[in-house]
Amino acid sequence: MKTVAQYKDSVAALLSGIDLSNIDNLNGALERAARTLVQKADVPEASGIQNITLYSGVFDYLCDTRIFGTAINDIRPQGISRNYTDDVLKMGQQDFDRTKRFYPSGTISTFQYQNGTPIIRIVAPFPTQQLILSTMTDAGDWTAGGGATDLFTDPTFFYQNPASIRFNLAALSSPGTLSTTLQSPVDMTSYLGVAKVFLAVEMPTASDITSYTLRLGSDSGNYYSMTTTSGFLGAFTSDEFQLAPFDFSSYTTTGTPDITAIQYIEVRVAYNGTAQTNMRIGGLFASLPSPAQILYQSAAIFLPSGASQPLTTITDDTDTIILNDAAYTIYEYEGASSICQQTGGTMGSGMIQTFNGILNGIGETPGLYSMYRGDNPSQEIRTVGSWYDNSSSYGNNFRNYN
Repeated sequence: MKTVAQYKDSVAALLSGIDLSNIDNLNGALERAARTLVQKADVPEASGIQNITLYSGVFDYLCDTRIFGTAINDIRPQGISRNYTDDVLKMGQQDFDRTKRFYPSGTISTFQYQNGTPIIRIVAPFPTQQLILSTMTDAGDWTAGGGATDLFTDPTFFYQNPASIRFNLAALSSPGTLSTTLQSPVDMTSYLGVAKVFLAVEMPTASDITSYTLRLGSDSGNYYSMTTTSGFLGAFTSDEFQLAPFDFSSYTTTGTPDITAIQYIEVRVAYNGTAQTNMRIGGLFASLPSPAQILYQSAAIFLPSGASQPLTTITDDTDTIILNDAAYTIYEYEGASSICQQTGGTMGSGMIQTFNGILNGIGETPGLYSMYRGDNPSQEIRTVGSWYDNSSSYGNNFRNYN
């Protein structure tokens, strides 16, 4: 594999020995060429792996920012636990929402972005089914204390059908508490020390909320306690349901709770003392971790000296370009073409046409891309059931069944 310095020498040769030191934003042009390369061809060396822990009942996860668009090649369990029915499908967001709880086998995924942060939505068959502790759909089962007041069953704004529990927080310095005693004790032996417990929460002003604390125990004097200061996807946000994660491997113990007979549940909301109206909770469940891997296409082909993680940007001329010969040759021409486009003028016009012919072919003569794709078929999982506009006939749509 070649370094960035060696690559620049090759590109300079293609450009008739031009002095690349005179090119403005040279590294930017070469990084753009790398993005173009992985758009046009699936390059195995330019793929990445994100290790991710999946939980049953949790559908939204942060994903690696280096994932190139939504070019997913596979989502698989770690180890050898995958079975023959576990195909991976990528769906549109609406189709994913409609089918995520009912898909009979295999893994489905979709993408969305939240303020520029990529989020992958996944439902997979390999996580162990979650333990539902409370659906939190009936305020009559709960008792308010501390700063919490005015418990109501809310059938209009909820995390899951048919309702959530709505309450207010008074202008007090003490936390608000909501507690209940389950009719039947639950054995959580297999969850202690390893699981996450998720609570669906919604708040009108997230900046006023300091933390949520969850107590699980035999009674109000014997319990395990866990605290979280953020949601599963990051900082608490206002006016939307989000999952607050509690790590059951990091807990404190009060008294001597019986893990085989968990019956008492208490939610404590710490806040800055400002009165809050229409706080909500909407579901409580425990899930065991299931390690998985996301294989994706990436433009991260630059490996800094001494580093183990390739980047999408060039840090130094000593960076290694992790491309084998065939993809590297294409990248040489893409880099030369990118520089021509950036400089413009007389040098750009004729050379760009020459490079395009080499890359994309002329007439019956195949280009480098067509030959490369023939030897390296795409493994990207395409979105099922997407609509596209036919640009040559406005409003005349066609269905893509890739």
